[in-house]
Amino acid sequence: MRILHVLQSNRMSGAENVVGDICMMLGDEYEMAYCSPEGPIRKSLEDRKVTYKAMENFNYSELRRIIKEYKPDLIHAHDVKATVLSVLCSPKTLPIISHLHGNMEDMRKVGLKSFLYMLSTKKTKKVIIVSEGCLNDYAFKEKINQKTIFLQNIIYRERINNLITKDKEKYNFDFVYVGRLSYPKNPERIAEVAARVLNRCKDAHFGIIGDGDYKNKMELVFKKHNVEKRVTFTGILEYPYKALGGSKCLLMCSRFEGTPIAALEALVLGVPIVSTPADGMKTLVEDGINGYLSEKDEILIEKVVNVITFTKKQKKLSENCKEKVKKIMSEEKYKHTLVEIYKDALKT
Repeated sequence: MRILHVLQSNRMSGAENVVGDICMMLGDEYEMAYCSPEGPIRKSLEDRKVTYKAMENFNYSELRRIIKEYKPDLIHAHDVKATVLSVLCSPKTLPIISHLHGNMEDMRKVGLKSFLYMLSTKKTKKVIIVSEGCLNDYAFKEKINQKTIFLQNIIYRERINNLITKDKEKYNFDFVYVGRLSYPKNPERIAEVAARVLNRCKDAHFGIIGDGDYKNKMELVFKKHNVEKRVTFTGILEYPYKALGGSKCLLMCSRFEGTPIAALEALVLGVPIVSTPADGMKTLVEDGINGYLSEKDEILIEKVVNVITFTKKQKKLSENCKEKVKKIMSEEKYKHTLVEIYKDALKT
């Protein structure tokens, strides 16, 4: 079986890590290739020993070229634009799986994006969702309900074990944020909560691992609170595991989420999570057990302060994070489910 994974982005982030993990987990059994526009993703895939098919641009002619050259038996398209483009480019006989990695606000209302996706799914064999909210909140959920399957993201732990040693830097972060600095992640709120934590914990340091359009807005918040000297923007780290694993807490304030890879990586590394209760986070974090969930800034601040201040509390939460991983992450079950999805798509 030859499978082509199609993505719009050209650098490693949440969904991209999922695809990389799938290629690594199933690479010995099936021939797989990762297809996206040329970019920094190439180096990340080389380190994972994943075959890369680069497009000059994310458009019809380039994807058609890749499909003709690679001759896949099946296309696994990740998120909305990749699904729509894959449907437009593929021969009628080529089966397509669509994989939604997030519960996006613009998919919750009737609009061009949600409508085009609904039309494209008429050709897809299955729709994979990473959180139940991806389906429940979708404007046209009744149109895709029968072909939808829930498959929660997991972390391929061998990937972390192999790549964590590649980072030779030293970090001194008490708590961190990992991810894009973009609207869904609510960066200004992250900055506000973190700044107020720093004002209460005078020796603490906060690390922001990622980049995006909201960086300047975050910087303004830190300057307003006069804590900018204890905040470090690392930019995008190819391997964020060392910086994340060395911290005491992961802070997230997302407006909406699927099953965020950064949160899964935190659990694997034994890092407690303090977060807003956005969709998939409610599955990953048991309040008071392996982290904390709240809609209120004051509670988020209080919980971060407690985690980074009280060593015994942090240690217990950390132990519970690893126990949570044992309950929710089964590589064999994940692989089996994917293989069955692929086989079923090829049969029909």
